[in-house]
Amino acid sequence: MALSTKTAALALALLGALPVHGAAAAGSPMSAAAAVAQSAPGTWAAAIHVKETQVVTIGWNYNGNSVGKYDWVGLYACDPDKCGVKSYVSGAWQWASYGTSYTFTRELTDSLVGAYWTGYVSYDYASGQYRLMSSQMNILA
Repeated sequence: MALSTKTAALALALLGALPVHGAAAAGSPMSAAAAVAQSAPGTWAAAIHVKETQVVTIGWNYNGNSVGKYDWVGLYACDPDKCGVKSYVSGAWQWASYGTSYTFTRELTDSLVGAYWTGYVSYDYASGQYRLMSSQMNILA
């Protein structure tokens, strides 16, 4: 199996494992605003401690949207909508086109424990700036 085929298969498996939420899952009609909100890319994070390190995985899905060339995801110690998209934790970001998850480690002395946010960021060609498309608060332990 070619690398791109394996990557595509993994992406489909991850997308298929995501829960379906909201009015669409219940079969009732959605408003236009709800449809747009549900079509925005989503992110999440998970962390585990392994010996002297903390392993954090940032995951995301595209919810049917195409990935832009300069789209990326990051982990934030503050709400990225308030502190800005460039305020991510050092080294804790990845281009969205590289897959659907990114794993990094930190020494426990520099532990990431508590409330963190993941954010999906896209480049807005019209304004020439990065824009936060979606974010989610996570509790890392």
